[in-house]
Amino acid sequence: MKTHARLCAALSLALLSSSALACGDEAALYSRAYDQCMDAAVSTVAMQDCIAAEHGKQDKTLNDNYRKLMAALAKPRQPQLLAAQRLWLQYRDANCRLYADPDGGTAAALAAADCALAATAARAAELAKLLPEQH
Repeated sequence: MKTHARLCAALSLALLSSSALACGDEAALYSRAYDQCMDAAVSTVAMQDCIAAEHGKQDKTLNDNYRKLMAALAKPRQPQLLAAQRLWLQYRDANCRLYADPDGGTAAALAAADCALAATAARAAELAKLLPEQH
């Protein structure tokens, strides 16, 4: 977790903005393995690998939650979820591309990857909250 904080601080300084970085609540959604990976990371390449691995886990969770929610929704509401998810994907991808400044070096690449991770984790949690409670 301390390396995640260092990453957030470094990216914030590099980009002069931390508004879209995973320095907030999204970090609480990340796996323990991610925290350990980031704590052990000694290079930006290692951090990228940690982010990519966690993004894969969060993306799987997002897709699982999406499928569960789609199955739980009444038929008339399913197109609404599909439309919302498609728009969300477009937004996430466009928003995170802003951080991939070609002149920003490795910090920009980390910021873009971290943006996608944070957004994916937050959306996975949001979809989970929309699921009907299990009795």
